Amino acid sequence: MKNSLLLLMTPNMSLEKWDELGQLSRELNYYDSLCKKANLNLIIYSYGRNDNKYLSKYPTIKVLCMPPWISTKIPYTLQNLIYNLSSLFFLKSYFRRVLLAKTNQFSASTFGLLLKIFFKIPLVIRMGYYYSHFKKNSYKTKLIERLHFKLCDLILTTSVEAANYITHTYNIPASKILSMCNTVNLNVFKPLAIPKTYDLIFIGRLEQQKDIKLLLKVASLIDLKMLVIGKGSLAQLVKDAVNKHVNIIYKTKVDNADLPMYYNSAKCFIIVSEYEGNPKVLLEAMACGIPVIGTNVPGIRECIIDNVNGILINNIDAEQIKQQILKLFANEIEMNRLGCGASKWTNAQCNLVKNIATEVNFYFNYLDTGNLAYSN
Repeated sequence: MKNSLLLLMTPNMSLEKWDELGQLSRELNYYDSLCKKANLNLIIYSYGRNDNKYLSKYPTIKVLCMPPWISTKIPYTLQNLIYNLSSLFFLKSYFRRVLLAKTNQFSASTFGLLLKIFFKIPLVIRMGYYYSHFKKNSYKTKLIERLHFKLCDLILTTSVEAANYITHTYNIPASKILSMCNTVNLNVFKPLAIPKTYDLIFIGRLEQQKDIKLLLKVASLIDLKMLVIGKGSLAQLVKDAVNKHVNIIYKTKVDNADLPMYYNSAKCFIIVSEYEGNPKVLLEAMACGIPVIGTNVPGIRECIIDNVNGILINNIDAEQIKQQILKLFANEIEMNRLGCGASKWTNAQCNLVKNIATEVNFYFNYLDTGNLAYSN
């Protein structure tokens, strides 16, 4: 009986890595709620080797892990290839239960297409990060994207810009694509009446995409206390900045369930990325009703409406950003107005119950079968 949703994790990603990044509870809570709404069991195809230990709170979820006989001494790409090909035989009893497969990111779609060919499993390509709509890609990349988008059954994006690009570039019917903001649990991420310990807060991966150097430069120019939470290849830059500036505080990890306290303990959230998909940390901060400042780049500008629910930075210069921050902090009424606007916007766009119902209905309309016991 086909009674399961199969979540295809990104190659090299696992529940263990989700846990290290503080994302585990957020992701599992969403997919658990999605499957309950759709009356489906959840199977996760992970690239981890011991992920079962992370499911103690989710007894109905099944995780498929890379077997121990695949050597860890060979390159990751070869490990993944062996795992994918052998899974078609060793895990076929699980795949035969699957009504619908969904990728967590585009890079998982190649294996999803194999499952579609071997087991006739409809494939949903979900993309939280998709940059082709503003970055020049090679002919090979465009060919791969065209093939995947044509062969998959449905496409789920978190960006209207991305959805429009896919439709016009690859001639994909708009009815095949659902564009929807990432979801926030508004019962958890909400305004709290707690003291403001920090002036500014940033949460995210410490990588070049997030322009960590610019963020730290701004922090060094301004006499405001900034909290930075995250891990990544540029973590040492943050540690060095902490040693030089007493106004910068650094935490490597905070579990997603504890983040509302941190958001609410800050006066303002800042994100100066070079580009984004649909940043969940930005949405969570907005849901907590604090004003947000972000660069006017793809992904961020779809969330922040300038001077309505936040401030968009057009001039990416540390001194200019400093002046915008000081101007905002000098006007408490304006900060409260923007915070209220942020909370109102996320309540409309990121509601967990509403978005899950929209997503399930998207699948239900496509499948047109009684296997999905969808109910309002």
